[in-house]
Amino acid sequence: MAGSITVSSITLDSDNNFSIKSNTGATLFFANTSGVDVANSIGATAITSDKILSIANTKISGNIISSQITSVANTQISGNIVSSQITSVANTQITGNIISSQITSVANTQLTGTLLAASFPSGSIVQVATSCPAPGSVAIGTASWTEVSSSFRVSITPKSASNTLLIQCIFNFGGRFDSTLSHFKIYDITNSADVNLHTANGSRTPMHGSARQVDTDTNDVDQMVLGTTVSAGSTSARTYSLYTKNESGTNSKYFFGTAADAAAIGVARPTFVVYEIVA
Repeated sequence: MAGSITVSSITLDSDNNFSIKSNTGATLFFANTSGVDVANSIGATAITSDKILSIANTKISGNIISSQITSVANTQISGNIVSSQITSVANTQITGNIISSQITSVANTQLTGTLLAASFPSGSIVQVATSCPAPGSVAIGTASWTEVSSSFRVSITPKSASNTLLIQCIFNFGGRFDSTLSHFKIYDITNSADVNLHTANGSRTPMHGSARQVDTDTNDVDQMVLGTTVSAGSTSARTYSLYTKNESGTNSKYFFGTAADAAAIGVARPTFVVYEIVA
C-alpha cells in the first residue's frame, strides 16, 4: 500500500518518543527530546555519500580523522593549511614542482637520495678529491720538468663543465744547501697540459712555485704550498700530479724527507686536494 501523510505538526504523547517502523516492524527512524537516536534509527551503512549534498561546518563537532576521509577536492579547501595540521603527504599525492619560496626548511632526516650539483648556489663545494700517500724521501736532480712521484697523484671527475676546480698541493721540500733554484708546478697528466700557469713574462718560466734553500746544511727544509684554479671545462675524469725541475744542473733536491736518515730529521706525507666549486 502506498500513500502519504501530510500534517503541519505532530504532538507526541507523554513519553516524548517518536518512531517510524517498516511493515516488518523494523525501526526506520527514532527520536525524542534528546535528538535523533542514530543507533536505533538507520543502519550504519544506510546513508552513503550520494545521499548527502552538503553538511554545514556548523553542524560538525569534534575531529574528523584520516580514516574517515578518502579524498577532498582542492575546490573544497579555502585558506591556508599550516604545517601543524599536516603529519605527512604521500609523494603520489604531489604533482608539479615545489619551488623554493614554498619551503622554509626541511629536516635532514627527511631527505633521501642524491642532491644534484645544480641545486647548490654559486660558491658551494660539491665534491673534494684528496691524495695523501707515504712515498718516503724522494731525491730528484734534473733541469727538465719531471714528475716527483707517481704515487702522489689526485684524480677527479667534475660534476659540471662550468664549475671551478681549486687545486692545492702541500709537501716538504729540502733544497740540499744548493744555490740553484728549484721550480714546481701542478700538471694535468690526463690531458698532458699545464694548469693555469702565468702568462709569458719576458724570459721568466711560468710555474706555481719556486724555492732556493741555502740556510745551514743539506737538511734545510720548508713546507711548500702550491695552489691554482682552473675551469673544469668538461665532466671528463682527469689526474693531477706534482712536477719539478732545477733552474740548471742535476744536483739532487729532496721531497717529503731530507737528505740525512736520522732521528733528528723528519719525513711527512704530502697532500693533494682538489675542490670542485659551483661557478
